[in-house]
Amino acid sequence: MKEYLKCRACGYIMDKDGAPDICPACGVGKKAFEDYKYNISEKRRLIMSIDIHPIILHIPQGVSAIIPFFTLLSMLLPLHYAVRLTAAVEMLVYLLPLSVFGAFVSGVFDGKVRFKKISTPALKKKMILGVALFAVTAVMLYIQIAGGVEAMLLPITLLSVIALGLQAILARIGIKLMYAYMPG
Repeated sequence: MKEYLKCRACGYIMDKDGAPDICPACGVGKKAFEDYKYNISEKRRLIMSIDIHPIILHIPQGVSAIIPFFTLLSMLLPLHYAVRLTAAVEMLVYLLPLSVFGAFVSGVFDGKVRFKKISTPALKKKMILGVALFAVTAVMLYIQIAGGVEAMLLPITLLSVIALGLQAILARIGIKLMYAYMPG
């Protein structure tokens, strides 16, 4: 079984085998290291260490941030660039609900692995906000399909800003859960 060390100064956890002389996170000397034992199964620790949910959720965050940026650029640049940027926005609006769905599913999986259930108050709040986020992105897609992205650039841009706001709220809740888990 692997052995671990924890930095008392910052909480960074590292393999005991080949541990450095200073903490890689905060730089304090190895005198601040103490033995650490995970109180979860090796399988759960491995699944959580992959960080699938934190990785996947960055896709919709990036897409939501790029849409208003590309929209603004399309208003400022010459027409031939504006056409390309508008086409990019159109593709991003198609991608956004799919990436939100992927983040939602990975979040439910992550919650189940961390807390052994998905009915905790924080996870319920995240799921409600996640459904609201998906609804906003689905409305964006509907607007685009119904009216075309060129005619509906302003509503799509406003909805992408709302989506980004919802994602910020979800992130604030999620960061508090990042290192929390049920033992066992």
